[in-house]
Amino acid sequence: MSSTQTEVPTEPPQKDTEVQTETPQKDITQQVTNSAPRTREKKPKRVAAGKIVAERTRIAREQQKKVAAEASIIIANNNVKQASPLPDPDPTPAKENSEKNSILSTTQWLMVGSIVVGLVGIYYKREELKS
Repeated sequence: MSSTQTEVPTEPPQKDTEVQTETPQKDITQQVTNSAPRTREKKPKRVAAGKIVAERTRIAREQQKKVAAEASIIIANNNVKQASPLPDPDPTPAKENSEKNSILSTTQWLMVGSIVVGLVGIYYKREELKS
């Protein structure tokens, strides 16, 4: 061991027969704030304005709850109506022909067009490099 370190006893401390009581240390720091609460006068106009605002928000909250309840009833009724749609008695041949004619959607046709334009560009670039 070095000389700067102190030795720590490895034996457990012996119990004394006398009860040791620790005396609490006195707080010597001074209290910065005043211990007596300071009474604050409320301004009646501000109190009245706060009550009006609270009443308005309470009324608005109740109205929102009513509107939400009505909206949920409307949504439930619409879901019931959509759940049991009446099937078409007989599809007309005009509808079937229009569905068969549109094999690709507009986005798909644009993709095909861009591929074709890209291939044509590559072909002309190749011809340009050959000559």
